[in-house]
Amino acid sequence: MAKADVTGTVTAFLHSKFKQDSYRTVVDLAKPEDAGKLLGARVVWERADGLKILGRVTALHGRKGALRVLWDRGFPPQALGTHVKIVP
Repeated sequence: MAKADVTGTVTAFLHSKFKQDSYRTVVDLAKPEDAGKLLGARVVWERADGLKILGRVTALHGRKGALRVLWDRGFPPQALGTHVKIVP
C-alpha cells in the first residue's frame, strides 16, 4: 500500500544575521499534524517547464508544523510561495 503524498508551501530561506542560505528553506505543510513523521522524506519542487529540484527534510522548524528542507542545488528565490510535494 502506497503512502499519500503531502504538499506544502515554501515560505522562506534560512538565514543568519548577514547571510542567506539558498540551499535551505522553510516549508509550511498543508496538514501540520504530519510533520513529525516526515523527517528524512524527499521533497520535489517542479517548475512549469518540467525542471525538478530535489531536497530532503532535515528537521522540524518551530511548533506549528513547518519543516526545514535541504535542497540538492540552490533554490530559486522566484519560487518562494510555490507548492512542493513531499514523498515519505
